[in-house]
Amino acid sequence: MCLSQIFVSRAQTVVYYDHFTEERLRIDLVFTGNAQTQDVFLHSLHRESQWTGSRTQLISPFIYGEYQYKVLSGDGQLLFSKGFNSLFMEWRTTREAMERDMAFNTSIWLPYPRDTVFVEVQERVKSEGVYRTMKKFRIDPADCLISKENAACSAEILERNGPVENRVDLLFVAEGYRQEEMEKFRQDAARFTEYLFEYEPFRSRRADFNIWILPLVSEESGPDMPQLDLWSTTALGSSFHTFYTERYLTAPDHRLLAGAVSGSPFDALYVIVNTNKYGGGGIYNYYGLSMSDHQTSKEVFVHEFGHSFAGLADEYYNSEVAYIEMYPLDVEPWEPNITTLVDFGSKWEDMMDTEGVGLHEGAAYMAKGIYRPAPDCRMHTNLAPAFCPVCRRAVEKMIDYYTK
Repeated sequence: MCLSQIFVSRAQTVVYYDHFTEERLRIDLVFTGNAQTQDVFLHSLHRESQWTGSRTQLISPFIYGEYQYKVLSGDGQLLFSKGFNSLFMEWRTTREAMERDMAFNTSIWLPYPRDTVFVEVQERVKSEGVYRTMKKFRIDPADCLISKENAACSAEILERNGPVENRVDLLFVAEGYRQEEMEKFRQDAARFTEYLFEYEPFRSRRADFNIWILPLVSEESGPDMPQLDLWSTTALGSSFHTFYTERYLTAPDHRLLAGAVSGSPFDALYVIVNTNKYGGGGIYNYYGLSMSDHQTSKEVFVHEFGHSFAGLADEYYNSEVAYIEMYPLDVEPWEPNITTLVDFGSKWEDMMDTEGVGLHEGAAYMAKGIYRPAPDCRMHTNLAPAFCPVCRRAVEKMIDYYTK
């Protein structure tokens, strides 16, 4: 089945209030495995605050992510779907994953169902570029064991431009800020907000965003630095040296973040880590995360948000990474800004030779066989002044998905 056929099959209309309430359901999962095999298990269910996503586009129009989850009614109707990546998926492409098994927490969210539903978690088969079902979980919304805890920290509005259901609700989360540093976090979040809206298409679409902040208090400042044997007690357990790559800064236990944001509105999560050391990461529909105070904080933030919000791929290929053969060259990658030319018609073929768009070899950590749209872009280097036209179009489509 071609991508256009998949798109059409997912474009069916679902009437939100026929199937869902105003609330949100969080599903905590545990992924286990190694480079060759993987499995997923249900850990817990949580009834949370208001669903802030779209109530008209419940079935994702994007074929993005190494995983996706589908919500099916009792009679098999597709009610909701969304793609995502995870830290576990990235780990599976490392040398360590060739030598041992590990387990990673991952949380997913959906509107709270009115009736019993089935949630399918699917993996992308790399050799084919299609999804297959890993597990199917039956969920009864009346189950008394679905927890409903009070949020430990309340979100604050920084910039409101409209109702949550048709705005992109971006939530900045504090990490590594002590109580006495909360004013610094608020200033950092305001600064990051202005960073985002310096770039197109975010600048032109500012009215489509609400900006929220979560002043999450940590006992100590800054993230862990394992390479220096420095360890901090923080709310989210952020750490450099992820996958033994010094600059890769992540929050490895996703369930800590999921629990922290349980009472907050969000469509996109971005963690600001209180440090001046260079580092960060961005994972599609998972989180973006980077340092607060480095001289390249702006450039790194906008780059990582491109990953986590719009599913954009890295366009560089000459930097240290831990991944081994992440992209097979005989399959078209799902990210909208890279291509192996296997199915170039699904990418930017229609934009060729406009605004300098072309085919430039070298992207996604590989010097040969994968192409990017422009000589430089925010997804290519920190020196690029803007997103290329292909990435701008991809961001526009993602904003539309949440707002139209």
